[in-house]
Amino acid sequence: MDKLAGPLAGTSPEQEQEIDLRQYWRIVSRYKWGILGLAIAITVLATLIVFSMDPVYRSTVTLLIEQKQAKVITIEEVYGLDGSNKEYLQTQFEILKSRELAARVVRELKLETHPEFAPQEETKQETDQTSFKLDWRFLLPKGHQKNPSISDDEKFNRIVDRFSANLTVAPVRNTQLVKISFESFDKALAARVANAMAYAYINSQMEARIAVTEQAAAWLTVRMSSLKTSLDASEQKLQAYREQNDLVKTGDVEGVLALTAKQLQDLSERQIQAQFKLSEISKRYGPKHPSYLQAQYELDEADIALRQARKNAMVVARKEFRLQELMREVETNRNLYDTFFTRIKEANQTRQLETSNARVVDPAVVSSIPVKPNKKLTMALAFVLSLMLGVLLAFLLDYLDSTFKGAEDVEARLGVPMLGLLPLAKSKTKSNFAQATFLEEGMQSFAEAMRTIRTGVILSSIDAPHQIVVVTSSVPGEGKTTTSLNLALAMGQMERVLLIDADMRRPSVAKACNIPAASPGLSNLVAGSADMSQCIHHLEDGNIDVLTAGLIPPNPLELLSSKRFKEVLNQLLEKYDRIVIDSAPTLAVSDALVLASLANAVIYVVKSDSTAFHSARTGIQRLQRVNAPLAGVVLNQVNFSKANKYGSYYGYYDYYGTKAD
Repeated sequence: MDKLAGPLAGTSPEQEQEIDLRQYWRIVSRYKWGILGLAIAITVLATLIVFSMDPVYRSTVTLLIEQKQAKVITIEEVYGLDGSNKEYLQTQFEILKSRELAARVVRELKLETHPEFAPQEETKQETDQTSFKLDWRFLLPKGHQKNPSISDDEKFNRIVDRFSANLTVAPVRNTQLVKISFESFDKALAARVANAMAYAYINSQMEARIAVTEQAAAWLTVRMSSLKTSLDASEQKLQAYREQNDLVKTGDVEGVLALTAKQLQDLSERQIQAQFKLSEISKRYGPKHPSYLQAQYELDEADIALRQARKNAMVVARKEFRLQELMREVETNRNLYDTFFTRIKEANQTRQLETSNARVVDPAVVSSIPVKPNKKLTMALAFVLSLMLGVLLAFLLDYLDSTFKGAEDVEARLGVPMLGLLPLAKSKTKSNFAQATFLEEGMQSFAEAMRTIRTGVILSSIDAPHQIVVVTSSVPGEGKTTTSLNLALAMGQMERVLLIDADMRRPSVAKACNIPAASPGLSNLVAGSADMSQCIHHLEDGNIDVLTAGLIPPNPLELLSSKRFKEVLNQLLEKYDRIVIDSAPTLAVSDALVLASLANAVIYVVKSDSTAFHSARTGIQRLQRVNAPLAGVVLNQVNFSKANKYGSYYGYYDYYGTKAD
């Protein structure tokens, strides 16, 4: 038994999922016309809105941004610019989207005067006193209303914001191309703005490069001035040194050095010869010999001359070193000055030959086909989204719908046995009162359903038959009187049956059985103002007796609770096999609770697709608290075709020829 405790014992997860999907489909199928109607209504509304909107046109210009370009000189060497990395292109894309470039185009095209961008005045009291236009801003508190007095700068900023919102810059992947698009209600303006953006970017880049070149030229000019001063100073020092040392030209020093080198060589040879001579004479003569003294004198003279020549050579070498130093300084300053002078000339030429790093590949043209609104797509989306909304609303309504749809709901929600269900029958008499549908021709499905309920009541008490059967419901209008009448007619085919109208507040059995309303009934019989023969009426067609409510008493609950009512009921039990009592609703008054204490079986009527779960549950709980003998629930006015959509299959009625007519 424990294995069967689940919702569907033995079913696989795939089967449970299939059941859920089928339930979803039933919900959609049940609300399909409402879903379709909502989708059509929203689609029509969207269509009207779309066709009332002004068309928006888009024009696109294609721009090529080159990372490298032919230049006369490379100013990048001065400023360290590099146009070969990937960040360069991304930087240019951001420049194209910059607010400054957008403001430049707005000024060039004078868009502040264009109707599409001109700011609307907040109030027009000064210019138009007769026209009136409803403005939702007047509904806001004064603190939240916009201040009509705004500055010119703020107006211009709003125009730029509106302009930027319509502008799109999209680089083409893996290329150096970029597409600039602009959208506008004016097709010609869209093309003009797109082209203007491209050329404004080109011009701004050229201006920026020229500015860089001019800045470099200015820097070079300032730097060259100081270099000129240094060059002049070095040349003056060189010239002064030459004049001071009597050096007319550079060759003078070189000649002196050469002559000095020759003197030193000659003196060295003279010294060597004097030493050799002295050595030879010393071998022959003594130190006091005149020849020896003469040779010694010549050697001393050669040594002194060599020393003096060496001193002179050192002086000349120092002069030559200083001269070369001054000459190198002059040469360095002159080379640096010449280099900067060349750069200045190149920079001046660059200002005249400067080229841009971008060019227009495909200019924008005036488009004749609007891009917004996309009418077909909008209508298709409106239809699809409204269908989805309709489906969601259908699921929401189904979730919020707390009424009974089939036998499964009765047993699951109330925990009370199901006696049977009565189909929704269209009676031939257009009346809101209870009808003896069991006797009408062409109502085979209703009659068969009532026989099923009769069988259920009889079989539930074979050993101790339910002589007194009370029929009640939660609220009025659920069909308890119709159920009571037709159940009595069904039982009347087999037994002696009495139908009692105990709904003393709103009796309807007399009307249903065509008995005069003024006829004596239950209240008269209990009060003793009429005998039983006067109060009981026989229905020949149905073979049952009927005891109407009679005169409505001031306090029906006291009458039904009286000892006299019990005595009358016991007298009637001696005469009839079955007594069916039509009681008042349980949630309205307590009459049904009193009658339930005297009954052998209580039948609870629930109207399909109408009675709420909590209402029926509350009514049954009230009966259970007084230990009422609940025999089961009758689900009334079931629309079989509609119930099938809820998942309650009643197709077997077709097989037995009992489908609702």
